[in-house]
Amino acid sequence: MKRWRHFIVVIGIIPALIIYVAFFMYTFDFITGYFWLLDWITYIIAGLLWLYPAAKVIKWLADHESH
Repeated sequence: MKRWRHFIVVIGIIPALIIYVAFFMYTFDFITGYFWLLDWITYIIAGLLWLYPAAKVIKWLADHESH
């Protein structure tokens, strides 16, 4: 049964998202509010930063799906 990898991702993504959101909420308290452009850049970076690890996880799932 190859679906155990999907189960691991589903179980692992919830705490990972909680930690990710909590970290950036804490960080935004110190960074934002000084200048609107800095706020925009910070939000864009935080919004896109999760794409790299998500792509790695999806690639890991896809690589092992065909075996």
